Amino acid sequence: MPANDAPRSPGRPRGGDSACRGRLLEAAMEAFARSGYDGASLRVIALAADCDVSMVAHYFGSKSELWRAMVDELAQRHQADRGEIARSLAEPGVAVEARVRRGAGLLFDRIALQAPLARLLMREAAETGERADYVLTQLMQPNLELYRPLWEEAMDAGILGRSDVVVAYTALVGAIASVISMRVSIARLSGREMELATLRDEFLDVLLRHGPQGASPAR
Repeated sequence: MPANDAPRSPGRPRGGDSACRGRLLEAAMEAFARSGYDGASLRVIALAADCDVSMVAHYFGSKSELWRAMVDELAQRHQADRGEIARSLAEPGVAVEARVRRGAGLLFDRIALQAPLARLLMREAAETGERADYVLTQLMQPNLELYRPLWEEAMDAGILGRSDVVVAYTALVGAIASVISMRVSIARLSGREMELATLRDEFLDVLLRHGPQGASPAR
């Protein structure tokens, strides 16, 4: 029998569907964000991805490895634009307050893009164990280091209140996620619908328009 007619081993992609792995990752993001790690079903993920459930084992080995691959995918996406963001946050000739507003706006937009997943990963990071450690090392620590120089510069300039940079950054990310998740409640309380861009601008106004000794992100 010719080599290319050899029987397929169990778990091998049918028809050479190399796109199946990517679809499984996208479906996993949706499922983990919606149901959490424990509640997410591999069969539901496979069905949403239009792949046989055996493909999870083929590509990832297990549910925990699928979860890690999902975090890796997010980290890779973030890494792709880190250079551009770093240049934007340190752009010469731009006032530090304008760069802080720009940086916080970029954070807001990134979290808004996948808000349920962002909240899930924050909950995971708040726990202890391997998944928490993985989120911290793959996502939170690299992003913290990306923004650290700007936050320190803003604190030195009195634009943000003096505090531990880790506390300030974590509080800012948490505040953004909370505001986005309460978008419907904010609309009901305020009596007006807000597009995400408007909600972002309102949030940034609260963050930065408090005079030279403006409140820190932790307040």
